[in-house]
Amino acid sequence: GIHISEESECQHTDREIWESTIATFLAKFLFASTFLIPVLLLPLQHAIEVSIVWGLLVLSMLSWRMATTEHKRPWRVVAEHLFIAMAVISITNLAGKLVASVFG
Repeated sequence: GIHISEESECQHTDREIWESTIATFLAKFLFASTFLIPVLLLPLQHAIEVSIVWGLLVLSMLSWRMATTEHKRPWRVVAEHLFIAMAVISITNLAGKLVASVFG
C-alpha cells in the first residue's frame, strides 16, 4: 500500500517511507480497534448497528474535513461518500445472505 506508493515516487528518503508506513499502519490499527468496543460490550446485532453508525460518522467527519480543505462543497462530498458506503454495506449484506443460503 503506502510503502510501495511512497517508494515508487522516488521523492522520499528510506526513513520517510518507513515513517509513513508505520504511521499508516498504526492509524489503521487504532481505528479498526475502535470497532472492537461495541463487539465486546453489546449483543452482536446491536454491535453491528453501532459499528455501522460509528463508521458512517467517522466517514462523514473525514469527508467534511477533506472537502473544506479542498474548497469543495462539504455536503456534496459527504453525501457522495455516504452513498457509496451505504451501497457497499448493502451489497455486502446481500452477498453474505446469498452465500449463507447456498452454503448454509
